[in-house]
Amino acid sequence: MTSNDNLTTEVQWFLGNSESQKGPYSTEVIRKGILDGKLHARLKALRVGSDSWMPLNEIPDFTGVFASATATTVRWFLGNPGAMKGPYETKDIQRGITGGKISPLQQAVQEGSANWTLISEIPEFVDACINAPTKDWGDTGKKTAQKILEEFRQTDFKNEIIPLDASNYQTLLKDAMFWVVLILGVAPLAITSFQDINIQFLGMLFFFAMFWGGLLRGVVLKSNDKIHLPIAAFFFTGFIGIPLLLYVFNWHPESYLTMPQHQNFVLRLAGSILHTGIWEELCKILPVIAYLIWKRQNAQPLMVILIGIFSGLGFGAFENIDYGERSIDRTILLGLEGVKQAGADGFVEGIALGTQAAMINVMLRSLSLVFAHALWTGIFAYYLTRAIQSGNRWYVLCFLGLAVPSVLHGTYNWFQSVQPAFAALTIAFSFILFYGYLVKLRQGSQ
Repeated sequence: MTSNDNLTTEVQWFLGNSESQKGPYSTEVIRKGILDGKLHARLKALRVGSDSWMPLNEIPDFTGVFASATATTVRWFLGNPGAMKGPYETKDIQRGITGGKISPLQQAVQEGSANWTLISEIPEFVDACINAPTKDWGDTGKKTAQKILEEFRQTDFKNEIIPLDASNYQTLLKDAMFWVVLILGVAPLAITSFQDINIQFLGMLFFFAMFWGGLLRGVVLKSNDKIHLPIAAFFFTGFIGIPLLLYVFNWHPESYLTMPQHQNFVLRLAGSILHTGIWEELCKILPVIAYLIWKRQNAQPLMVILIGIFSGLGFGAFENIDYGERSIDRTILLGLEGVKQAGADGFVEGIALGTQAAMINVMLRSLSLVFAHALWTGIFAYYLTRAIQSGNRWYVLCFLGLAVPSVLHGTYNWFQSVQPAFAALTIAFSFILFYGYLVKLRQGSQ
């Protein structure tokens, strides 16, 4: 049926819907299409000049045509109201049922009706359902259940759930990144299993320091050296180096001791370098010097740097204990200041603010500052290694070993009081220098 059929001047119709339409067609052409079974009752039509789409069987011009067509040929839709197929003649559905292509459990609706019914309950199809093949649609669920059970019986659940065998187990044991991720994810949780909050606090500080040590050793230095000497350096600096440094501070003039906190930012920079930077770096380098005196020319360059890294980590971890206590004191002071300003509400706000600041400070010092201390002492150790290896320019290399990390250390502290973003860049620059020194050391040993 094409639009060439609409050559009459009588009423014209479009078929389809507002988005997709065909036509126009004459009334007679549409009537013929209905009688021929080419147009079904729910197909919508629009009279030319109108704006209302209606199903064909609801348009008076065609209602009688459907009535006469139904009297001779009953047709059906299969499926459901949301997804139906058809229309099909009665004989076609009967043939489909007896041929096993249509299930008696499907639903059908007679054209022009809205009453969906199981095919097995429609009188026109009862005989066909009785004669349906013993493919037996009712057994479908039983067969599916049997198939599922068989799949479960045939599945090796141990192999499916546990992916390890002798081969990939060995691969896993040698995969450094596996252990890095595992330890980083699980160890902090294990530390919190201790009931004593002080043990939890110390455990976190030492864990992240040691984690950085393992990461720098395995990923950056790519060292296979034994770890007992670096760990000894870690605790030597914490238990002996820091107390020794604090003892030395007692002999410093007050003006020199307080320079890093001076109101004048230039003097504060000088104090951060010439006091904090120099003395803390000298404290951290002590285990390296002890190792070099012990081994002399037999000192292994990477071991020298590794001892320096762990000494720096030890300094950072033990120093963080003091800063953690300071954070608690500062939280209490903020609460008391809040009481003076706003009473009980001010106390709560002060404690909340102090707690947030303490959390940030502990995370910063546990993650970034132990890393920074390790880099600065590692740089110092690098220059001492160069001094031992070269045999000349000993004084220059030792001077640079103290000067470079002291300047980096002091500049970082100063930037923290001026612009923290530049402090972060200082640590980034420290790592770039440290990595460059390692590359240079490796190239020199080849």
